[in-house]
Amino acid sequence: MRKPHPLPPELDAVFSVSDALERAVSRDRLRRSDLDAPFQGARVVRRPRATGDEYEVARTDLRALCSAYRSVGPRNFAFSHVTAARLYGMPLPYRLERRPELDVTVGPHAPQPRGKGVIGHREQAFEARILNGLPVVTPERAWLGLSTELSIDDLVVAGDFLVRRKRPLSQLDELRAAVAGLHRARGAVAARQAIVDVRPGTDSPPESRVRLIIVRGGLPEPVIGYTVFDSDHYFVGTPDLAYVTERIAIEYEGDGHRTNQQVFRDDISRRELFELARWRVLRVTRDDLQDPVYLVERVRRLLAQRG
Repeated sequence: MRKPHPLPPELDAVFSVSDALERAVSRDRLRRSDLDAPFQGARVVRRPRATGDEYEVARTDLRALCSAYRSVGPRNFAFSHVTAARLYGMPLPYRLERRPELDVTVGPHAPQPRGKGVIGHREQAFEARILNGLPVVTPERAWLGLSTELSIDDLVVAGDFLVRRKRPLSQLDELRAAVAGLHRARGAVAARQAIVDVRPGTDSPPESRVRLIIVRGGLPEPVIGYTVFDSDHYFVGTPDLAYVTERIAIEYEGDGHRTNQQVFRDDISRRELFELARWRVLRVTRDDLQDPVYLVERVRRLLAQRG
């Protein structure tokens, strides 16, 4: 089989058919085996396998795929639901992070988008904004769109992400208002259950999961973002979670705490400062998230000891 002619260098790994035709790429070339059609009017460049001349689909950049769809999509639309959540960077399960279809929402009188690679939605009203050149529903609307896709705890983690401490994309009052406006819409029950446990000021999704495991285990909810000072009023640190009365600091430690030497050394100094201030540090890792019963028992025992 003859090797396909090279594509113009101006075309990205994901491009629209119209852009290719404008650059004198023939329709026959657009049907060759080194290109994949994620939806009508777009092409994705495949990459060679490690051996042989066969091709496999490359990992597609979502923004590039959305840009390609924008050139062939309806006049007034916005990316929504899972696609919008991914564009905002919300933490999602792997099955949704890798979902190839694009969620596209239009108004009540527009034809609902259909076809390969597209999941169409139609709503009475939706507010869109431009994010990196793409029309996307608001963060609040994107979060609500996840209420039919995620478990309650996953929905809480995504909500925490939106109202996080650094560079929040929303406010808790805005999320609550969005939930209140759902009435009897699909997913309303899940959203109302999740919003009760969404908390502002978190720093990471694992931190949110640790908090949920503790609360779901029947223990008191720890405080987020409590700043610890020693007896001389010098700053000690701000643990992820804290039981203030019992002086327990709960810290989630990802792999970076182990592999980064500077972070590792800082952690040692940080723990010493907590101990000098008579605080006990409980370190939690990813493995602990896989064994919630044991994690809850560790916290329970420590509360009893310190109480």
